[in-house]
This record gives sequence, structure tokens and C-alpha cells, in this order.
Amino acid sequence: MKCYMCGTLVDHENVCPHCGSDLKIYRTILASSNTLYNTGLEQAQVRDLSGAIVSLKKSLKYNKYNTQARNLLGLVYFELGETVMALSEWVISKNLEPDNPLADRYLDEIQNTPGMLDKLNQTTKKYNQALLYCRQGSRDLATIQLRKVLNLNPKFVAGHQLLALLYIQDGKYNEARKELNATNKIDVRNTITLRYSREVREKLKELNQNKKKRKKDDLVSFQDGNDTIVMPSNSFRDMIDSTRASVVNILVGLVIGLLICFFLVIPTIRQRASENAAASLVDTNEQLTNSASNVSSLKKQVEDLNKELEQYTGKSDAVGSYEKLMEAKEAYDASNLDQAGEALSSVNRDLLEEKGQAMYDLIHTAVYAKVLEDAYNTAYQAYQRQDYQTAKDSFGQVVFIDQTYHNGDALFYLAECQWNTWEFDSAIENYQKVIEQYPDTSHARTAQERIDSYAQSNGGDDNTTNN
Repeated sequence: MKCYMCGTLVDHENVCPHCGSDLKIYRTILASSNTLYNTGLEQAQVRDLSGAIVSLKKSLKYNKYNTQARNLLGLVYFELGETVMALSEWVISKNLEPDNPLADRYLDEIQNTPGMLDKLNQTTKKYNQALLYCRQGSRDLATIQLRKVLNLNPKFVAGHQLLALLYIQDGKYNEARKELNATNKIDVRNTITLRYSREVREKLKELNQNKKKRKKDDLVSFQDGNDTIVMPSNSFRDMIDSTRASVVNILVGLVIGLLICFFLVIPTIRQRASENAAASLVDTNEQLTNSASNVSSLKKQVEDLNKELEQYTGKSDAVGSYEKLMEAKEAYDASNLDQAGEALSSVNRDLLEEKGQAMYDLIHTAVYAKVLEDAYNTAYQAYQRQDYQTAKDSFGQVVFIDQTYHNGDALFYLAECQWNTWEFDSAIENYQKVIEQYPDTSHARTAQERIDSYAQSNGGDDNTTNN
């Protein structure tokens, strides 16, 4: 046994020699889990599968790593026809204990049996469709669907029970008893089966009593001396004249024949036609379901192909980006930054690998440094010529790319150009940025003077207006 705290192997000690954890209660828990597993095993051997499920689930509550109990629980589910639940237990058992020969064997048998997984999938779909028919009140369609389910999986206990319930609702107690007997052979103590069986026995007993009562009513008795004579009542025949008995019998036979035809033959034909129509409807629904599945499968294939196409397109774009990057690199090495920038504009950085992105960033930084320098020089020359509009446009380009260029000179001169072109709101906004980002500088002091002058000018205008 392993210590639950540190995983150290211990023999019979009640205290872990490594970490000092108390193992008494832990041993009791493991013993309870093993006891419940043995109980579940005994119940499964006598086909008390419902009781075995309860015991094995309790065993796993005490010790979820009891893979023997989990493997047996999967077997019990599989015997009941609950294949999905069985597979779930075996997969969990395999994950908890990778070296698990029993779980490997069970999973391999299902996966390697030809058509097994498809049959299980069809069983689940048809059973769910039968449940839907039941909720919609279409008991005939549900009955047909359940027969198909049981043809695919004769041990599906839930299918037998649902079909028996439909038979009980339709008054077909003998058919219901057959389904319940089949269920009882699989699981002898299933409470649902036992409850349905008691219901069927009571109904059949009631029907038998009614039949005996009808037979008793058809008999007449009378005394002949000391003897009691019992014989069928033939009051109708006694009333007619013996000479006309043959004619009346013929007429009665014709009437009975017509009644039999009307009440037995025609309903049978209608029922058969209804069953055929229902079967056709079920087949049509299955075809529609399969068609929908095929459409979904085709859509998925189209999506996968589109993804592959996007990958190929991305690879093609990546090749083009690398070609343009090499052109930019050659121009950069030749100090032709204009040509390098033009080639770099056609490169998609996201398609480049790490080294390609590093080269892209290097060239990009150099190109934009040259662009910023040229734009700043052009703007400053225009500013000195008092061509404030041209200077404002060029300074605006520099600030848009790098607001901190030349330690904020570009931002300050942009504000100056805006001030001299009467764009006071924009100028004040940029002056504020200069003050916040570069305090205690000559530019900040000049900016503050501009703002104070603007505030005083606006205040004076307001006073003049008021006077």
C-alpha cells in the first residue's frame, strides 16, 4: 500500500515512516472499498446487476483508484446494453492506471470488432428517436423503432423496459410479459422490471377472472331428481322452430361472417397498413437523419479543405514576403533607404519567422529614422522661413510617427505652427503635452506663456463683451 500523503510504500504500519501520516482510517477506507467490490462481484455472478452497480459505485466512492471495481462496473454496464457508460468507465480506468491489461482488452475488443462502433452508434440514435416518438405520443412509431434497437442490441435492458411499457399502455400484456421475461434473464432484481411485471400479472389475472365469469354465465343448471345437470344455454335455439333452424343458421352464419369481416379482417388490414406506413415513416426519418449527417460531413470536409487552402495561400504570401524582405535588405546594405522602405511596405511581418522578423525590425527602424529626419529637417526649414502651413504638415507627420522625436522639439514646433495659423485649440492641447512630458525646459516655459496669454486674451474679450 502507498501512503496517501507522500506515496511511500508501507507494509503493515499504521503511521507512514516517511511523512508521519496516520494510516488507520485510510486502511479502513480501502478495506471498505474492497469489501463493496467483493459484494458487487458476488451480485454480478448471480446476475443481480442492478445491485452490483450500487455496490460498485459505493466502492468507487471510497476509492476512485480501485480499477478492479471500475472495470467490473464497465462489464456490468456492457451486459445491460449501456455501452457508452461501459466505455466511459474503461477509459477512466485506463487513465487512472495506464498499465491496465483488462481495460486495454475490453477497449481493444470493441474497437477491433468490425462494425461494433457503428452498431453502437446506430443503437443510441434509434433509442433516442424512440424516446422522442414517445414524448410526441407516437407509440406505434416508438414500438417499431424499439424493435430495431433490440435487433441491434438484444441485451439492451432499457429498450426492453420501454417496449414493455408501451405494450402495457396499449393493453398488450402478453407481449409486455415476454419483454419483461427477457429483461429478467439479464438482470434478475431490476426494480423497474419487477414493478412492471407485477402490473402485468395483476392485469392478466383480472382478464382471466373476467373470462371465467363469462364462461360461467354461459352455463345453465337444473335438477333432475337428485342430480344437477349443467349445460350450455341455448335459449335462442329453443325459441325457434326446429324446421326453420337450418335457414336461421345460414342467416346467422352470414351475419356472423359479415361481422367478423367488419370487426376483425378490416381492422387487421388497416392496422397492417398503418404499421407499414409507420415503418415507412421511420425509414424516411432515418434517411433524413443520415442525409443530414452526410451534409454535415461534407460541410466539414469543405471547411477542412478551405483551411488547407488558406495554409497554402499563407505559404505563398510568406514566400513573397521573404522575397521583398531580401530586396529591402539589399537596398539597406547599399544605403538606399528609400528603395528599402518601398520594398519593406510589401512585407507581411506576421508571416516571417523569428530571424526574419528581427531583420524586418532592423530595416524598419533605419528606414523610419531616415524618414523622420528628412521630414523634421524639411519642417524646420519651412518654420524658419515662416512658412507655417508647410512646417505644420511636416511636423504633424513626424509627431504622428514619434511624438517624442528630438526630445519633444517636433511636438513644440507643431504647436508653434498651429499657434501662428490661428489653430489655438490644437496648439493649446499640444502645449499641454509639452509641459507634461518635458517640464522645466525652455519649451515648457514658452508653452506655459502661450497658454497664459491665451487665457488672458479670452478673459479680456469676455469682460469687454459684458461691458
